[in-house]
Amino acid sequence: MPTVPSQYLDDIDPDNPPHVAGSVGGNIVEIADPGRWYRAQHDFKAWFDRHAVAGFLPPGTPIDRLARHLGHVHKLEVGRDGEDFRYRIYGNLIAAEANMRMQGRWVSELPEPTRGIFLAHYRALLAAPRLFIGELRYVGDAMSHPVWYRAEAPIGMPETGMLGVIVLTRPTDLDEDPETESPPPRG
Repeated sequence: MPTVPSQYLDDIDPDNPPHVAGSVGGNIVEIADPGRWYRAQHDFKAWFDRHAVAGFLPPGTPIDRLARHLGHVHKLEVGRDGEDFRYRIYGNLIAAEANMRMQGRWVSELPEPTRGIFLAHYRALLAAPRLFIGELRYVGDAMSHPVWYRAEAPIGMPETGMLGVIVLTRPTDLDEDPETESPPPRG
């Protein structure tokens, strides 16, 4: 289904490339220590714990407890026999920060290296559905946002398996919410 982008809904700059234009690679890493999580990741885990059934968020789970983070939320559905994932929701703040509109589009339509990183990651999550908390770290020069924190949860039921995934993500360098507590230094 095509989407109609709106200059009134996001701040995409068509004269500039996506934020990943200077990247030559990257990876998504899990952060097991809650002491290193951002406040939004703790909020996401609490929301997941409240609604999860056997490790899955049932389809239709309310997202009202994530209201303050909605501009940084994606909702993807599994498609193409588990080989690709479609953005049903692509948060408007993410779109502005990444300088990309992806709502209604497939992960396979992302520019490299993001495409390969995300396809591998979401396929691994599909193979072993679970709550995932971590970071996306890009490698390269002149990147506007080289590190993004992430929290992800599989949507589905044990009898159906994973039907989709909900993702909370935000560049770590833009986490200026006064209620957000940054994690301790990573050194």
